[in-house]
Amino acid sequence: MKQFFKRSLAAASLAVLTLGLAAPAKAELFDHEEVDQSRFVAIAVPRGFGPQLLILEQKDVSGPECWSESGDRPTIIDPLLLNFDFTYVCGRATDSNGYSIRMADTDMASNYGLSLQAHSGEMVLLAIPRTPLAEPVLIGRTHGLANGFTKIVLEPGWRFTKRSYQGQVLGHIYLTNDWTPTDIETYKSQQ
Repeated sequence: MKQFFKRSLAAASLAVLTLGLAAPAKAELFDHEEVDQSRFVAIAVPRGFGPQLLILEQKDVSGPECWSESGDRPTIIDPLLLNFDFTYVCGRATDSNGYSIRMADTDMASNYGLSLQAHSGEMVLLAIPRTPLAEPVLIGRTHGLANGFTKIVLEPGWRFTKRSYQGQVLGHIYLTNDWTPTDIETYKSQQ
């Protein structure tokens, strides 16, 4: 697993170094806004055809809770929003229309897709490159397997943000990492 993690950091380093060449002009239009991390959760949802990534957002903190958590390694998620009309209270993103990644202050939706995969007794969330030159980047993991909805714990350096356009916050959720090549080298040396 340590080798996998080191390869992920190397891939992230390569992505950061090549952003100027790979990022499309369209992606430059978007910025991001910081959010309260406790109002978001990434979830591995079991499906017959393979796990699916779901990101939930607690939009209205005065409303009913959108999910609850229990256990540890893995943490089980109870999607409480299924028990009430969650319109305006909870947000959910189920595919690339609702979420993508942002690295080194650049929208990388055109360069990477998100994928959940079983690996060494847990589910890992990977940014899969759309070009053959780069390797997948590790974003998060479940720290175990379970039959139900399982929380994905983001790796150090990753967080949730919201896409913005000309100062207006949009509904799109980013999995964001601000690492520079220097940050990646420092982090690798500490492992």
